Amino acid sequence: MPISTLRPLAAAALLATALPALAQPGPASACLFIYHAGLHTLPDGSLSDDASPTAQQRYSRLLREARQRITDTFGAPQASPLVVFFSQPQGFGRYRLNAVRSAQFIGSRACVLMGPKGQNVDALAHELVHAEIHHRAGALKRWLQLPTWFDEGVAMQVDYRPRYTLPADDAAKASQVRQLNSFGAFFAGDEQTVVRNYARARYEAAGWLARAVGWAE
Repeated sequence: MPISTLRPLAAAALLATALPALAQPGPASACLFIYHAGLHTLPDGSLSDDASPTAQQRYSRLLREARQRITDTFGAPQASPLVVFFSQPQGFGRYRLNAVRSAQFIGSRACVLMGPKGQNVDALAHELVHAEIHHRAGALKRWLQLPTWFDEGVAMQVDYRPRYTLPADDAAKASQVRQLNSFGAFFAGDEQTVVRNYARARYEAAGWLARAVGWAE
C-alpha cells in the first residue's frame, strides 16, 4: 500500500482512538487507567468498587446471564471487554461516570461501565453487544462507517425493556431512524425522543438482520 494511502488511514485510526476521550473524558479516562483505580477483581475478571461477597456474587451472576442472552440470540460472544461495576451514582474515585451504563472504546480496548441504576441483564447485555460489534468490526470501521442507529439497533435485540417496544402505529415511520447516523443525531432531543429512537432502531435492525442473515427475533 502506498505511503500516501497509509498516512490518511493512520490519521483516521488516531482520530478514532482520540474521539472518545475528547467526547467523554471521565469514562474514557476510566477505561484507560482502570487498573490503577484500586478496584476489586472478581473471579470472572470483571472489576468492582464493592468488596462485599454478596455484591460480587450478584455481579458475577449478572454477567453470566447477560452473556448467555447474547449466546441465545447471536451465538457465543467473541469479545472480551473489561466489565466494571460501580456502586456510587457519581462513579468512583476521580472518575465521574454515567450512573446507568456506558461502553467506552479506546482503540481496540473496550470497557463496559455499569452504574448502580443499570445493573440488570437488559442494560448489561446491551452494552456487551456494543463491545461485540466493536471487536468484530474494528475500531476504525465502527467509528467511521457504522451508523449509530444500526449500532444501537443491534444492541437492542438483547434488550427487552418494555419502554423500548415500538408502538404498532409507529412502525410505518420506523425507517426515519436510518437518518440518525451519528451519536449526536441519535441522542438529540428529550427523553421521549431518544426512547422512540431506540424503539425504531430495534425494529429496523431486526428487519435488516432478517434480510441479511436470515436471523429471526
